[in-house]
Amino acid sequence: MSLAGSETAVTREELLHRTAALLPVLKERAARTEQLRQIPPETVQDLVASGLIRLGNPQRYGGLGLEYDAAFDVAWELGRACGSTAWCYALWTVHNWWVGHFPEAAQEEFFAGGPDVLASSALNPTRGTAEPVADGYRVSGHWSFSSGCDAASWVMVAVQRPNGFIWALLPRPEYDILDTWFTSGMRGTGSKDIVIADAFVPAHRAVDPERSGAEDMTGWELHGRLSYRAPLRCLAGWSGQGQGRAARCSFP
Repeated sequence: MSLAGSETAVTREELLHRTAALLPVLKERAARTEQLRQIPPETVQDLVASGLIRLGNPQRYGGLGLEYDAAFDVAWELGRACGSTAWCYALWTVHNWWVGHFPEAAQEEFFAGGPDVLASSALNPTRGTAEPVADGYRVSGHWSFSSGCDAASWVMVAVQRPNGFIWALLPRPEYDILDTWFTSGMRGTGSKDIVIADAFVPAHRAVDPERSGAEDMTGWELHGRLSYRAPLRCLAGWSGQGQGRAARCSFP
């Protein structure tokens, strides 16, 4: 499946113009976003209609022909109007970029409904387990802080297995959202808990993030996108540990 023709390549200037056009309405909705404790459906629709979400997509799945770093510029501008919207936008786009590291079969499933699919994540592996079974894993666990999960139709979770941890990708019917997000700030991110009870995850919907973009060059081989030449761990670490890893990364 290819969605590359769904929109011609755009410039960064055009994307920032689209972003600027959204700022007044996002600012108007900012207080309501915090009251709802999630991104309002109309804001999700505006982000989708603008095409900004597709910045993370590989080009064959409707991507815009720009490298992923352009999403940082967009998120920065969105944050001028609504911090919660900017946070979720940044995560939704990076998740679609991450999916490009998965086996092709998983990518085909993920983008089967079109280029505007959204995914949330929960990547603390300490409360999730993956039991190896024939052709995949039985996954169970409870994860916190899955920002933007209400609007998402997929989730990516980190789970422990006997020989390390993996990231597993599951569609919405196979997990539950537990409403635990009652905070004093960033309430609009809807960073609720994800609960999975013994779901089967086929092997093609799991990756080892330590190998992606390093020993496993699936993303580069499928998409030829420069960012897939960098080890995933270099572009997915927000903690001090992650930054330390980035400092030690080398490019293949």
